[in-house]
Amino acid sequence: MERIYSLNGQWDLYYYDAVEGRTCEAKELMNGDIPHIPAEVPGNVDLDLSRAGILPEDLFRGMNICRTEQYETYDWWYCTEFDTPKTLPGDIIRLRFEGVDCLAEYYLNGEPIASTANAFITHEIDVTNALKADSRNLLQVHIRSAVMEQLSTPHQTYLLYSWHIHGAVGLRKPAHCAGWDILPRAVTAGLWKDVSLVVSNGFEFEEVSYVIRGDLRHPIVQVHFGVNAPMPALVSSRLEVRIHGVCEESVFEGKDILKHRKIGRVDCAVPNPKLWWPAGYGEPYIYDTVLELWYEGTLMAAHRMNVGIRTVKLRRTELLSDPNPSFQFVINGVDVFSRGSNWIPMDAFHSRDRERYEKALTMASDIGCNILRIWGGGVYEQDYFYDYCDRHGIMIWQDFMMACQICPMDDTIMKNMEEEFTWVIRKLRTHPSIVLWAGDNEIDVAVASNGVDPAINTITRDLLPRLVSRYDFFRPYLPSSPYITSRGFQNYSQDSKGQDAFVERHLWGARDYYKAEFYSQSKACYVSETGYHGCPSPESVRKIVDDDCVWPYNNEQWTLHSTDQNNSDHRVRLMADQIRQLFAFDPETLEDFSLASQISQAEADKFFIERMRTGRPQKGGIIWWNLIDGWPQMSDAVVDYFYDKKLAYDYIKRSQAPFALMIHEMHDWNYTLVAANDTRHPVKGTYRVTDIETGELLAEGAFDADANTATDVTGIRMMYNDQRMLLIEWTVDGKRSYNHYLCGMPAFSFRKYVGWMKKLQEICSEE
Repeated sequence: MERIYSLNGQWDLYYYDAVEGRTCEAKELMNGDIPHIPAEVPGNVDLDLSRAGILPEDLFRGMNICRTEQYETYDWWYCTEFDTPKTLPGDIIRLRFEGVDCLAEYYLNGEPIASTANAFITHEIDVTNALKADSRNLLQVHIRSAVMEQLSTPHQTYLLYSWHIHGAVGLRKPAHCAGWDILPRAVTAGLWKDVSLVVSNGFEFEEVSYVIRGDLRHPIVQVHFGVNAPMPALVSSRLEVRIHGVCEESVFEGKDILKHRKIGRVDCAVPNPKLWWPAGYGEPYIYDTVLELWYEGTLMAAHRMNVGIRTVKLRRTELLSDPNPSFQFVINGVDVFSRGSNWIPMDAFHSRDRERYEKALTMASDIGCNILRIWGGGVYEQDYFYDYCDRHGIMIWQDFMMACQICPMDDTIMKNMEEEFTWVIRKLRTHPSIVLWAGDNEIDVAVASNGVDPAINTITRDLLPRLVSRYDFFRPYLPSSPYITSRGFQNYSQDSKGQDAFVERHLWGARDYYKAEFYSQSKACYVSETGYHGCPSPESVRKIVDDDCVWPYNNEQWTLHSTDQNNSDHRVRLMADQIRQLFAFDPETLEDFSLASQISQAEADKFFIERMRTGRPQKGGIIWWNLIDGWPQMSDAVVDYFYDKKLAYDYIKRSQAPFALMIHEMHDWNYTLVAANDTRHPVKGTYRVTDIETGELLAEGAFDADANTATDVTGIRMMYNDQRMLLIEWTVDGKRSYNHYLCGMPAFSFRKYVGWMKKLQEICSEE
């Protein structure tokens, strides 16, 4: 069994500017004049500089984040000492670094032991024969400047076939660190995850996976495994793998005797199976499963995993012009409508990600998400994240970490990527919540927009398909989001509207009126990105910018936090324009600006979601952008960095309820009341639609909604110029629920809308 000794805590951090070519040897480091400060592990160097008073205490306030740029050309040395643990004959000792950002060289007692160049994956180093038994060991990690590496590396012309030329291309570190429209430039470094010393007895599970075979009424959990063990054990007949999975009263078991082999497969029949379903479609039952490796009657190693009994398919056509166009996840043979959020990193400094998970994921469940898309410009999330999604029925669309710019395809980088992708697939494949591997974010569209066939990208067309088919061949794979085949590229290049030909879209556009033709007439079957800006609350704005920059908004601190470090105020002006479009006024106070902006965002996000839900069965889902910010900013997020919910949160929560009544757009003098039923059972009840201001009854009756579809209930005759907020009430099994609809064309009266909103909030508080 593994024995883990944590090396987390306080280390020493040495640093110097490498721009003049300065270097330092490990053995000379602590005997020279190099400055050093205490460092926290896990951590990031910028946070250590902040704690030491060298950088501002709050790096996210005002213009402070820009101060980190002066350290981008620095090299960093992490140093600590530890004792050699007691061992038994045959024990193996490894150093385990779960996350190192990014270009690292490792030294033990002054001698080099390894080098790595990937921030995304765990690195293990065998130090069994390098440790001192009679004195303390000195561990040093030298992290070189990513910026210096980037500037000294030649790049190929094809890298310019992109629309976001970022400074992290070619480095296996989060792309956003070089600056993005959702996170600031912060080219940090650090030991950002746990560091430990691991002692094992030579017995271990090298890999574990499973697939579900047979009829789901009588499923077989087929468990695959590979083990390592000393040679005497491998050639004996006394090495045994035992498997036990339990979910409430349902249990499966199996075992395998190993002799002259290191791999095995066990088929475990599951009587009375409990299936894993996405939220709203059923319970996400998980079998807590353990594999045990026994030798001569002694337990030598164990591996735990979540087993979910479910099948997943992606029914997808290539183009909207194909017969029966579709982009649809099918779970356990049932079409599942996706309702959820894109997931960006929890923090610009990833050592703080883990502490933010619980609140954010609880909100994801509360707001009604049954899917989260892990965006390819961030990081692969940590164990807590995937375990939560497994147990709460949240499907995961997992991007590999590539976004918006095609990556170099030379041998060294491809080898690094192959190691990363292999590690990621093998680590995450046992999570039933993962329903899709996606090669990258928007690289196909970026390349195609430059007139080049995205098929040049051998990473997503050759390397990744080969690895997915090798290590996880029962899960769907999508090369890019959106994905453009060579056939699709011909259509793309001939179509003046570009992406309009494709079944899956990122629906952004000019971000003008949210009911403009771009949004309302899109024929996409699946929208995997779309959103609308909303200003944080006045209280949060005051935490973001210095006092003299709170209002008015036309200043560099608002611009920086919009997010832009190139001094473009586009996003701030966008919020103002969206207010002007909806309400035809320019707020004179921060309070009015914030509220008007949040109303604009809330109505837009609500419209985007409900337009897709009322469009079933042609529509397969929507993944809006996004739930929560990774730093304090003016953004599309519906929860700001400080966990303060914008108005859109409540609107989305009502729009994403598994069953809800909502109104489809005006057609032939009528609004259509629609029952959106994303459950596996029919729903019956009664409804009333009234004018929220006057109480006028506009429609009432009974409805009978079919399972897992959108059903028209009734028409409500009205004029296009009627400006009203309609209150939609329905009762099912004695429980009353509410939604609303804003009808008519802008401009609306801001003060009148605020009155409607307050009435709506008062009514919904009784729900």
